[in-house]
Amino acid sequence: MIAKLKNILRCYAVGMGIKETANTFHISRNTVRKYVRLFISSGKPTDQLLELTEEQLRDMFGCTEFRHREPSQRQLELDALIPDYVARLSRKGMTVRKLFNEYREGHPDGFQESVFKRTVRQYRFHTTVVGHVEHYAADQMYIDFAGDRLAVVDEMTGEVKKAEVFVAILPFSHYTYCEAVWSQRKEDLIKACQNAFQYFEGVVAAIVPDNLKAAVKTSDRNEPVINEEFAAFAEHYGCAVYPARVRHPKDKALVENAVKLLYRSVYLDIEGMVFNTLDELNTAIHISLLDFNEKPMAGRELSRRDIFLRGEKDFLRPLPEKLFVMKERKLMTVGKNCYVSLFKHHYSVPREHVGKRVVILYDADTVEIYCGLNLVATHDRCDIPYTYSWKKEHNLPGHYGPYDKDLEELFRRAAEIDNIVLDYLREVDRRMQYPPKSFSSCRGILSLDKKYGTDRLIAACACASQKSEYGYQALREVLEQGDDADFLPDEDGTVHTPAQSSPAPVHKNIRGREYYSVNHKENVKNDNSNDNK
Repeated sequence: MIAKLKNILRCYAVGMGIKETANTFHISRNTVRKYVRLFISSGKPTDQLLELTEEQLRDMFGCTEFRHREPSQRQLELDALIPDYVARLSRKGMTVRKLFNEYREGHPDGFQESVFKRTVRQYRFHTTVVGHVEHYAADQMYIDFAGDRLAVVDEMTGEVKKAEVFVAILPFSHYTYCEAVWSQRKEDLIKACQNAFQYFEGVVAAIVPDNLKAAVKTSDRNEPVINEEFAAFAEHYGCAVYPARVRHPKDKALVENAVKLLYRSVYLDIEGMVFNTLDELNTAIHISLLDFNEKPMAGRELSRRDIFLRGEKDFLRPLPEKLFVMKERKLMTVGKNCYVSLFKHHYSVPREHVGKRVVILYDADTVEIYCGLNLVATHDRCDIPYTYSWKKEHNLPGHYGPYDKDLEELFRRAAEIDNIVLDYLREVDRRMQYPPKSFSSCRGILSLDKKYGTDRLIAACACASQKSEYGYQALREVLEQGDDADFLPDEDGTVHTPAQSSPAPVHKNIRGREYYSVNHKENVKNDNSNDNK
């Protein structure tokens, strides 16, 4: 009795109300009110009353025992039902109001709703035990989104857009980061987490989110399935994703409490301000956040930033050299022409993957094509529509690339055979005048080497050059008719070039080609005019 009396006295000293004290010790409010009056009428301070002996307290309050009342039948019936009711509260959509309505239907003479709620609350208070969680430096980063969004007003149209507030906290030091983002989608979540690492100037061992879709694809008690993009982000920074359990907000109670503290600090600091852009809003948030982290924590002499710098910063893992660039994903089937399309631009894939389903991972600079787990092609990103990006090693059907470059390759092969062949091909190219036609003809000429041999090809080129006949058909005709026989080397390797045909005869009645030159025509015209004079 004396112990309970001293507890009532302590509750009165800390300012606890009559009703709350009565509910705590399961006694009537009138009894609590009676002893409070006696405390006041004694005129003694609380410390002095608590030092009194049991006999002195009995003499002061004139009561030896508290009145004990046996529970009624209604109370016994309700106490028997309460464990099942409390267990059912964990079901989705179940509320205390629904349970009370069910209770009244089965017990019309039962207690009213206020007593029912108090009984449920007391049972949950006494049966729910909260354990202590030990936090380690640089071990985890809790993340969450605040429930209250902030407004951004478009300066031109006056349209009000609501921005989400991302919050991250290091549980060891309580060092906190927050920023405004447009949504809770994976793009904004990854960017916000990346900015948090930059703010902390290091990386933790694990990120602890709740089960939002941007981070967790499928929730599971044993091993949740992490969103692929968020998992790739964590892998880039060398940390794990360790989601909190479903319907267990106390797994990350510190970030839940950080949100409440930000309502009283950051939200209060920017209240009444008007922001026209998201950057302006984040600037104001970061200014207030700096004050929040540098204020001493309640019950401690150090601030969050002081604890972070002294006991946690040096244990963080270093940031990677490059920032994470989120890749988008697209599933496609390789067409018969060995290409896949992305934003109307076509990228080549090795021909052995025609008809297979491939995954395209792309960002602003690179396009990667995977067949299963194998990387089969990599291209530089190009957004020019209706054009093609290809690679020679993909062994695509048909011809690709500039013909001028291919002709140089043919000239190189011809030079390895003999300069006679090289000169012949160059003359063919000069006379054809159109690169695709020149390439086809030169390629055909070099292919004659397989059928007739190198010596005959060289001899045929020399023979055709002497005849001033250039082209694949002309050279093949020389080889088929055997006109190259006179140009073949002897047994000792000597090549005897046939003599040129005899020069044209000179006669006074034969004008010759010089007659038709421009200068000769002008001289003849002048002579005729002089004769007429």
